[in-house]
Amino acid sequence: MSVIRAGWIPPEVPVSRSASAHRPSRRRISVLLPCLIGGALLVGGAAATASAAAQALVVRDELVAAVPEIDALRSSIDPAAPVGVDAAALERAADSVGRAARSTDRLDWWIAERVPVIGTNFEAVRTAAEAADVVVRDVLEPVLALPLDGLTAEGRLDTEKLGSLARASAHALETLQEQVARLDRLNRSALLPQVSEALERVAAPLQEASSLGTTLAPVLRTLPGVLGEGGPRDVVVLFQNSAESRALGGIAGASVLIHLEDGALSVTRSLAAADFIAHGEPVVSLPSDADALYRSDGFALAGTTIHEVTSRPDFSYGARAASALWQESHGIAPDVVIAVDPVALSYLLRATGPVSLEDGSTLTADTVVPQLLNGVYRVDGALSDEANRAQDAYFTSVVRALVADLQGGELDLPQAVGAWVQAVDERRLLAWSADRVEQRAIVLAGVGGVLPETTGEHVPFGLYLADAVGSKLEFYLRQDVSVTAGACAADGSRTVTIASAFTNTIDAEPALDTGEFDYIAGLYEREGLARGQIRLRAMVYLPEGAQIGSFRIDGVETPFTVGSDSGRPVAYTTITVAPGARVSLEADALVPGMGGRTVSFEGTPGVVPTTVQNAVDSCR
Repeated sequence: MSVIRAGWIPPEVPVSRSASAHRPSRRRISVLLPCLIGGALLVGGAAATASAAAQALVVRDELVAAVPEIDALRSSIDPAAPVGVDAAALERAADSVGRAARSTDRLDWWIAERVPVIGTNFEAVRTAAEAADVVVRDVLEPVLALPLDGLTAEGRLDTEKLGSLARASAHALETLQEQVARLDRLNRSALLPQVSEALERVAAPLQEASSLGTTLAPVLRTLPGVLGEGGPRDVVVLFQNSAESRALGGIAGASVLIHLEDGALSVTRSLAAADFIAHGEPVVSLPSDADALYRSDGFALAGTTIHEVTSRPDFSYGARAASALWQESHGIAPDVVIAVDPVALSYLLRATGPVSLEDGSTLTADTVVPQLLNGVYRVDGALSDEANRAQDAYFTSVVRALVADLQGGELDLPQAVGAWVQAVDERRLLAWSADRVEQRAIVLAGVGGVLPETTGEHVPFGLYLADAVGSKLEFYLRQDVSVTAGACAADGSRTVTIASAFTNTIDAEPALDTGEFDYIAGLYEREGLARGQIRLRAMVYLPEGAQIGSFRIDGVETPFTVGSDSGRPVAYTTITVAPGARVSLEADALVPGMGGRTVSFEGTPGVVPTTVQNAVDSCR
């Protein structure tokens, strides 16, 4: 039986001159043809739909059968997976989705899709089958076949092989995103429950895997260049000490310069904060309103010292300030600046395994955070320059050990991917490039640390912290955040409340009153505080046009200061948390023109990840 497909054109049949005189004119044909087709659809639509419906059940069953296999494959790539990829599961998934996609490539299916109302269901099933087939064939199979061995040789990274691996992975992730976008564009309002349920079961594991693409694909595209594929690169790594809070995480103390050339990584300089020149004015100009904001209340001005490059919640500014300080103090203009905290290092240690330091000690994923953010300050508890330098030297020795392990090929790649994703999600890994193309990719990957902007989907709020005691007490800080909103007004305005509870757990330390804790306790006497009290400057960044209503500490209204940063309203106050105490802070803001937008929230990454409950639903 011959099959007529969409777009099929019958061959021209020669006719006699007399016969042609009785043919309808082209104008009449143009009028009659849609009617003929419509009539054919009406007459044949019922039969075609019935035929396709029977096949649709088969397609649905094939797709549903493939879902556990696809989900198992996605889970097997997860860093926490106990076993590797199941090749048999991949083959079963490929067979199921392949049969499903081929079953929709039929004339009766094509006709059924064009039947009013019910046709939407056939379109949805076909789209799901095609998307799943593409994902298995063009994403899972190529990625799982990528060779992960031989990426290092003789102490060097194979930049050519790494480049091929990175570009192939980026292409696969982008393909995955395209297919998930196809599913997202489907109009699900007219779908039958059985079709809607099956579609959701197919889409869920694909959407979960697709989220990796947003974070990883842009970075993978630029990774070969960052690793020196096109020439030597100098990368500065800043350590954020989150035991002493700053908006982006913690003060930037120790830093190292890593030189990359021909696949070789080498730590060429290790510097402490005292090795940089301190300034009374920012080394990179701030926006005028931000400059006024950060001069208030005696706090150190953003961008004046290496410690303060992380005090404003915009790493594109802080990294440029750090770059200027490196150039001024040491004549180095870094190509890339990266900020990382010890918690992110603990995630990386899951991929490298334990590292051995120069002093013979060993750090693991479980011990690196308490050692770097607490233990090192208890070895020499004195508040002295010597203690500062010893602590910074310890930080940089950890980086040297990690670089040596990475260059030696000591890396579990799936675990490394998981470490990257978790660190990015928690904003513990930030990057900036002097190259505009690389910087654009960095921002797209979510590691640029730039001030979030209002979009058609959400309005951004931020709650950022800065230690006001010169202490390392935030090692003991625990924070919970909730975001709520009031009713939606007729004009689209809405009141949003950011509530945060802070708990000081240092009361569990029996040695708090000993000399061992002098450095950790900080300059509490200067601030008129009792030993062990945490004092924080809490800054709330609002979306454009919003107005702060009030601040409340433990339910009681408290004074606050209002300013702005690049036109965005900012309000802040100071809170004090005694050992063992729990203090709540609430801030209300009226947001105009919120409409159907929800709220996005970001805050200062702490030593312990902050629990955030965002209960704001769209008004629509």
